Amino acid sequence: MWRKSILPFLRTVESFLRRRTRRVTGLATRFNRIAFFALDLVLWSRVFRSRRGPIPIEVPLRLLVRKKVEVEAPVLHVSGMHGEVAHWDHGFAGVYAVLFENLQIPDVLSPIRYAHPAPAFRGVYLWDSAFISQVWKTWDRDVAHDVSRVVVHLRDGDRLQHVVSDLVASVYTQPPLIAWSLARIWEGHSREEAALKIEPLFPALCAYNNWLYANRQLPSGLFFWRHPYESGVENAPRFSSRDESVFRDTTKLAAPDLSAYVVLQNEALATMARILGQDPQPFLDKAAALQAKIREELWHAGDGLFYDRHTETGEFIRSRTIASVLPLWAGAADERQLRRILEHVLSPEGFNSPLPLPSVAISDPDFSLDMWRGPVWVNVAYGVLLGLKRYGLEKEVSEMAYRLCDHIYRIFRRERRFYEFYDPEEASLARLHRKKGNRWKAFTLGVKPQADFVGWTGLVNTLVIEQFAGFHRENGLRFVQPRFPSASAGKAYALRLPGESLALNFSVLGPDSVRVTIRTPSTCMEHLASFGERIPIDAPPIQHEIL
Repeated sequence: MWRKSILPFLRTVESFLRRRTRRVTGLATRFNRIAFFALDLVLWSRVFRSRRGPIPIEVPLRLLVRKKVEVEAPVLHVSGMHGEVAHWDHGFAGVYAVLFENLQIPDVLSPIRYAHPAPAFRGVYLWDSAFISQVWKTWDRDVAHDVSRVVVHLRDGDRLQHVVSDLVASVYTQPPLIAWSLARIWEGHSREEAALKIEPLFPALCAYNNWLYANRQLPSGLFFWRHPYESGVENAPRFSSRDESVFRDTTKLAAPDLSAYVVLQNEALATMARILGQDPQPFLDKAAALQAKIREELWHAGDGLFYDRHTETGEFIRSRTIASVLPLWAGAADERQLRRILEHVLSPEGFNSPLPLPSVAISDPDFSLDMWRGPVWVNVAYGVLLGLKRYGLEKEVSEMAYRLCDHIYRIFRRERRFYEFYDPEEASLARLHRKKGNRWKAFTLGVKPQADFVGWTGLVNTLVIEQFAGFHRENGLRFVQPRFPSASAGKAYALRLPGESLALNFSVLGPDSVRVTIRTPSTCMEHLASFGERIPIDAPPIQHEIL
């Protein structure tokens, strides 16, 4: 009872203190919050982490009740006649265990459940929350909805904040993916159910879209980052030196990634407008105009990639980073540009490393195994995969996604940890660094990737469910659409989705043949399906061979 009476008061006080840190008169408060935030980082990332054992991969039901998670987590079991497969079972379960551990119940910071990306990052982060929601939606959509909507709740005026923590509020924003996340959480559900969830958030999301156009749009119509930290990829060679001792002025750069994110935001708002019975056309027009701008002004025909471009000199920043291919996610490339980009995406010298889609192309002179200068980050890799999928390249997506999942599950089986970023060439953390030469980062966060991080690393599970099994909804009805790569041939995948009261079994017979068994509380159906064949769950199967 005391929690209900005192927590609103404490939240009000904390919110006031966060606002005061932006004023000259709040200098003392600002000093205190920086000191406490730094201490918090040190304790969690350096001291507590070293004393803490791996998180158990079993999540007992009694623990779920404490955080009001309504259903058990999905379960995967993989078997095969040859090759090691047990790491898939362990890694899949481990994602949900760490995901649950990082979920926070309502407290002084927020009256809504929220998620830490990892124990060291003790706040609500914008794009982390968007990706975390995409992992949670495969388990409990209501939790996924909370994890995204809390970012809207903690906004500063019309701006969604980069991070909000205890006595900490950022002056920046971050990749604007919350509308995209919310639209995907309720994608395919009934209009009534989706409208109930989306309607309270829609005005604030529209206001944030307008804020970006007023505060981050260049005269050309493209968008810029206020600071490298705003982009989430701060020590990328396109923005800074490795140790961040030198930063480029990003306010004069038209950015392909931010421009692509704004396209996605407008497309998501158009989807929401349709659900709410409003006119989606203004958002679609903005998305189309921005796609054309990216296509026409940020394309380097000689290199066959998209780049940042200086607004005054017209010079391209010819750094072959993951941002050079992210416009695929927003559908900004035409067919000719797509063919050129694929040369880079599918080349071992470009982005097709053993663990695919590194943050910088392997042959780029600035490539190094230091955060955003080469290691693989699953969130942007996932965005590129969604881009390839948007262009119908399903087999390429499945092949790359398989290597991504297999690599990360394998490391988890060995170390019982998930990490922020990974070596694109070796199944080891030995060569990885965190902003080498930056003593402050070394002191606060260490010299290696943070552990127990499923802020987006957990998207490997989303790939298993949505890409390989192809589970999705359309107009309130459920479907599977198996898309297993050739590496899965001879293996069987048993997937249980408690939140859907559904069990799926896939026996992969070959690169274009899979035996599918679908069990619900009332039915059991079997099919022999080809790659990408769409199979209804909630309606009688049509044109399928019943085995």
